[in-house]
Amino acid sequence: MRRTPATIIQKEALGARVAAELRVAIAAGEIAPGERLIEVELAEKFGVSRGPIRDAFRILEVEGLVESQQPGVVVLGIDQDGINEIYSLRSAIEGLAVRLAVTRYDEAKFGEINRLVDAMQRAAEQNDAAGFAQADVAFHNEICVISGHKRLADVWQQHEAIMMTLLRLTISLDQHLLNSAAKHRELLELIKAGDPAAAETELVNHLEGSRKRMVTVWERALERRRNQFA
Repeated sequence: MRRTPATIIQKEALGARVAAELRVAIAAGEIAPGERLIEVELAEKFGVSRGPIRDAFRILEVEGLVESQQPGVVVLGIDQDGINEIYSLRSAIEGLAVRLAVTRYDEAKFGEINRLVDAMQRAAEQNDAAGFAQADVAFHNEICVISGHKRLADVWQQHEAIMMTLLRLTISLDQHLLNSAAKHRELLELIKAGDPAAAETELVNHLEGSRKRMVTVWERALERRRNQFA
């Protein structure tokens, strides 16, 4: 098998890392819609060449967060409609996934998802928001995998980066992590109990709470920008 040069792998990883940092700043409203992103300035800020910056721009453009305009790249950002779209998509995808997961319950298949709920519990006890967010997204991803619906899982993974970003932002918003860990355990128990309707209802309620918190994050960012230019 032809080996990929390590330098290319490193370059791709740098672009993804820069995209992750910019994605958070855009979603949190720290970089406002309409702002122009300058390659040379960002290269200096992140301590990389301009290649990874261009890679990051391409990633974010596919996600609809920026747009190439001559010259340069302009931030489109994410507004309340965009937030609602992301969470309605999640409800549609994960609602189907959790119903399918119920029908496919097998203790042997649920080892990883049990481990992730335990990881959320430990992160909550340690007030580790970053660790909690990582286990939380992996939990929802695992439900999609367990569903056995390959195309559904593909759609989830396509949007995983922006979902992860929004999740991290909502977790930072005065959320009691122990309560959230308990809710995830409750959802898992409903799946195990073989009750698809109850499991889907719990999931949809969980996502609605997350959507509302993200709207609050967006509103606070909007208010900060208004005060800045008042």
